Amino acid sequence: MSDDDYELDDDPLEDTFELARFPIRLNLPDADEALFDDAKEAVRREYRDSVKWKRLRCRSVKLLSESETGTVFILEVGHAVEFDWTWEGAVAFRPLLLKEFADDQKTFFEEKSDDLEIEDSILWSGEILEVDEAAGRIFVCVSNPEHPPTTGSFYVRPFEFLAFLNAVFHEPSFDQIQEMLPSRLAAAEGGIHPDVNSYRDVGLPKLKPWWGKSWSILWGPPGTGKTYTTGHQVANVLTDPSERILVVSTTNRATDAAAIAIGRAAKDVAPGELASGSLLRIGKGASLQKFESEDLTAMLKGTETEFLAQIEELSVELARSTSSEEKAMIRKQIKELREKMRDAAQRNFLDKDVRAVVSTAFRATTFLKCEDVKDNIEYGHAPFTTVFIDEAGLISRAAIAALSLLASRRVVLVGDSKQLAPISRISRILPTSQMTWLANSGLSHLETITTDEVGVHVLQEQRRMHSDVCNVVSTYQYDGFLITAPEVNDRPFRLPDVLNEQPRTIWYVLDDDGEELPTIRAERGPGNRSWIRMATSKILKRLFSDPTLRESNGLFISPFKAQAKDIASFFATNELHSWSASTVHSQQGSEADVIIFDTVNAGSYSWPYDEWKRLVNVALSRSREAIIVLSSRAEMDEPYLRPLLRHLSPRVLRKRGTKLIWEEVPVKTQYVPPNGSVVKETNSVGYQISKRKELRPVLSHEQQRLCGLELDGKPRLVRGVAGSGKTVVLANWLMQTVKLLGDQPNIRIWAVFANRSLQSLIGDSIESAWESETGGKPFPWDRVSLRHIREILDVLLPEARLSAESFKFDYDAAAAAFLDRKSVEDIEPRCDALFIDEAQDMGPNTLKLLTSIVRQSDNDDENSRSVNIFYDNAQNIYGRGTPTWSDLGLDMRGRSTVMKESFRSTKPITEFALNVLYRLQPPENNSDHKELVTRGLIERTERNGSEWWTVRFNQIDGPKPSFRQYMNLEQEFEAIGEYIRELIQEEGVQPSDICLLYNGSNIPFHLNKHVVPVLDELGVELSVQTNKPYARSSNMLLATTSHSFKGYDSEVIIIPGVDQYRANERGILANNLYVAMTRARSILTLFSQKMGNRDAKQLYAVIEDCLDNIHERPQIDSEISPQDDLVDILDIIGGEHRKWLVSLWSGHRVSQEPLLTKGGEVIAEPLFWFKADGKAYACFGLETPRQRVVQKLEDFGVSLLEVGQDIPGAAKV
Repeated sequence: MSDDDYELDDDPLEDTFELARFPIRLNLPDADEALFDDAKEAVRREYRDSVKWKRLRCRSVKLLSESETGTVFILEVGHAVEFDWTWEGAVAFRPLLLKEFADDQKTFFEEKSDDLEIEDSILWSGEILEVDEAAGRIFVCVSNPEHPPTTGSFYVRPFEFLAFLNAVFHEPSFDQIQEMLPSRLAAAEGGIHPDVNSYRDVGLPKLKPWWGKSWSILWGPPGTGKTYTTGHQVANVLTDPSERILVVSTTNRATDAAAIAIGRAAKDVAPGELASGSLLRIGKGASLQKFESEDLTAMLKGTETEFLAQIEELSVELARSTSSEEKAMIRKQIKELREKMRDAAQRNFLDKDVRAVVSTAFRATTFLKCEDVKDNIEYGHAPFTTVFIDEAGLISRAAIAALSLLASRRVVLVGDSKQLAPISRISRILPTSQMTWLANSGLSHLETITTDEVGVHVLQEQRRMHSDVCNVVSTYQYDGFLITAPEVNDRPFRLPDVLNEQPRTIWYVLDDDGEELPTIRAERGPGNRSWIRMATSKILKRLFSDPTLRESNGLFISPFKAQAKDIASFFATNELHSWSASTVHSQQGSEADVIIFDTVNAGSYSWPYDEWKRLVNVALSRSREAIIVLSSRAEMDEPYLRPLLRHLSPRVLRKRGTKLIWEEVPVKTQYVPPNGSVVKETNSVGYQISKRKELRPVLSHEQQRLCGLELDGKPRLVRGVAGSGKTVVLANWLMQTVKLLGDQPNIRIWAVFANRSLQSLIGDSIESAWESETGGKPFPWDRVSLRHIREILDVLLPEARLSAESFKFDYDAAAAAFLDRKSVEDIEPRCDALFIDEAQDMGPNTLKLLTSIVRQSDNDDENSRSVNIFYDNAQNIYGRGTPTWSDLGLDMRGRSTVMKESFRSTKPITEFALNVLYRLQPPENNSDHKELVTRGLIERTERNGSEWWTVRFNQIDGPKPSFRQYMNLEQEFEAIGEYIRELIQEEGVQPSDICLLYNGSNIPFHLNKHVVPVLDELGVELSVQTNKPYARSSNMLLATTSHSFKGYDSEVIIIPGVDQYRANERGILANNLYVAMTRARSILTLFSQKMGNRDAKQLYAVIEDCLDNIHERPQIDSEISPQDDLVDILDIIGGEHRKWLVSLWSGHRVSQEPLLTKGGEVIAEPLFWFKADGKAYACFGLETPRQRVVQKLEDFGVSLLEVGQDIPGAAKV
């Protein structure tokens, strides 16, 4: 047998084949090895960030239709889970005993304490074939049909694709192959298209020059038929016997589409290859039904799909069999088929006689670890001549470089750079290497569409969208390049009556619909996850009063799955069977006649500018006939939506009698061009920040509701997490008060603060709110005063023969001394309305004094003072006592609001800062902390064996904080100077986006000594400013204290001398440090020397431990939490049972796992079960279990508990 012969088992006649080996001659130019080092670091960082296992909870299991292979099940996992196409190919399984839950289950049946590992006993396992993010569903092909999935917890390792990629870039066994990667990475960056050594004149005529390139791109905008073109090109080039082709795509669905396109074309141009089984779609995820409907089952011959169908037939026989001997034989046959299936997958991939293989990118990547493939690549041979990478815009440059190792002659990238990118998670910014190699694809360099670039073939004629729709899409993302095929506008289609005689592209202007303004703003979805718009369902109800629209083939698309889920429920309730709702990310490649796109939460807070444009493009280009965009004016002002204004017709639908009438409404947007320059290096941190700053903040539902709250001249309290927008609400309330009291003479309205630097921020916020409301009229500053608390004390204290100077900054002590000498009743009112910002810095006595200087509007009502207090105890940097509001003469019952969402920092920064604060200053007795827990805004979890508080009021990702420690101050500040140089010079960060926040009085000296010389070389000014309104310029880097910077933020926060956040009498200044850390929007870096005092050691230990928990993810990451469980179960049993459910969960240890025997037999699968007074109770929700199940439960002593039923003998809920 030659070196190229390969034998799988003892039957050489059947299984011996010739190994495909082709000399690698891509002719790529040499590239800098630094590219590989950079990509290697990015892959390793992403891999380390990825958890090994994710624990999920299945709420229900459904068997997919028999025609789709009976071993495929749908697992309903709820909506707390974030997943994408990279999960396809991962393994899902359920062990007999869950690692974290083992003790909880054992107490029911046995008392052993042995610690079973997850893999010890598997109840069921299977491969994930498909995911449905919007519906919260996972499709699993189980390994053994005798053991189907159960409800309850199960595990997934969703990062197998990344694990294989990490192996290629890092494992020593790939050392020789890694030497080939720099040139491939350079090609993936774009602009490199070498000629192949030689090629035959085959393929589609329009692609022949392009086919002569060893690295080429087929750019296919929406509807231009890139899958069709790929299929015909592959089928046609098979006339060249020297070609062996691999086609890979992202999902099983996309891979099936590519395979079927090839099969259809092969029927005409390569029927022999098709009939002989030389064209194969490998992998378990192929849809047998789709291939049967196309008469292309020959493409599944000898593949996993064929074996799975045979296994299923045997499984049916097994279930019917009553003979033990027969069952044993059938099980043996199933086992042998599974072994053959594994061997066949490898054979099909490597067999030279298989001319074209179609596979998912993940499956193809796994073969790189196959010894025969790896060894041949090391010796300069690849198993395929040409590799087509379909949906290449979704595959990272690092992954494309790895996949290109399978090609000897040609790599073809097929896709569209203007649609979704590889990393589409909501991240404020990404590190440069991660942005370059993982967030960008091999198409990302294609910014301007053109037909001139050699090696790039652009498809121009589209056949999906009506020309009116195409015009919108083409001008929005493709510079007007697309043209519509003549037959498209002539195809028969009757527009729904409600759209008849209207433009086919409508902007539904939510502001003019008549709904209350807060309802058109975004608010958090169930469990404080995702985003939703309350007004949408009301508008859809009006639209779907038209029967012809109800019957249309339509798709509702939203960027956020909470909105998609809500509308999917709306469609189901209203029996709109021809309509579906989904997220944008789930719909690339889909299409529908009518698209309704809801831009909910379009603002500056979620995806970056470029990704928003891609999301919008995908949403709009799904339409065949008509588009309705639901958007507010504030959302449409965003730079990524504003270009649509030229092509969408602004309308609202109003009811006039019994008729619905479209009315044209004015655009009335208020676009303000962004300030500052944009950095040219598109992957740098500076570029990402500059593009992010172009986006405009849009008020959330909560902010809009509070800003528009009708004030009644009585006290109000607003508490909120850092960055929640308290100052915005203050400005709007003050503006509203000015308008409310505007006609009264001698009105005095005060805004009071304890930080002088806040004066300009508050003033600017007030003027901005006023300008927006009045259309630019000048603000009446003669009625409003912005006052520092010291200015007020300077006036008041002499009335009690006291001097403010003697109290220095202890304003609360000064107020207490004043109140000791003068009663509240004797204090003369100074103003008619008072707004107190950062009230936690004032102290209870100061607040009582300030309250007393506000005039009562009703002499008979002591609670008729307009005192508006804005408060966050976590930022209490002076250690002031928490006030009891009634002691201040204020009745805040029903007049207090907690702002629940932070719009400033990223989640890694916020979570790190909060956990540092809580470890330095335990929160158990903090009432504000308890309220955050009660509202589900923070959750106590365990990470790496210690307590960890998970933040749910912030969900935007970003770089993790870092801590750099040095032996002495000299080294520390020299390092700070070099770090700033790196940020400005290499990362392109503007100096004005960097702020140094310090606490020690010696810090400015060291900054001047070590940092200023570095900045001088860069032409940057260091400005040390404290306790005054800031003077800023684009070339000025600010250094100040956390006291002075309260209320402000900066993209990059550097904290020098973190060990100096301490005071002799108070120890570590935890709140001050928390304030400093939560000023960072994107990047937080802490610096320190190595000190030996007790406080410093404690601080270092806390910072290091919290950073470990941020960076070192747990072995198992639970995607489910009590908050999510509550939401999911209430979805099932009804929100009216919330009180009953919370009471049960508060009083008992509740399990949501199946009831199992010691041997793993499933007794029952209740919604949840628990023990009370030694007796077990099981609740099945609104479903009634079968009598057989009830009898089984009785045998095990388990009682049924109906929804809402009290536990027998317990106090009534």
